[in-house]
Amino acid sequence: MHESKLVGDILSAIERVAQANNASAVEVIRIEIGALSHVTPDGFTGHFAVASHGTVAQGAVVDITKSEDQSAPDALDVRLVSIVTASA
Repeated sequence: MHESKLVGDILSAIERVAQANNASAVEVIRIEIGALSHVTPDGFTGHFAVASHGTVAQGAVVDITKSEDQSAPDALDVRLVSIVTASA
């Protein structure tokens, strides 16, 4: 359940950025998973594929980096790092 909420929040941010940039689609999203986060890259990707169906992010490549820095201030977080969009 936590992953679904997390992915939903990130998807909302992606949709806001896409709309603000008049993008017709999102081609790539870059995500960083903190070293202490319980979210796995495979888990995130699977939840994202389901949640993004029918949105501008459907079919986007999900590029995930898993941090190894356990002392980082965002070690428990999952962050949207960047988005590559296609013009409308």
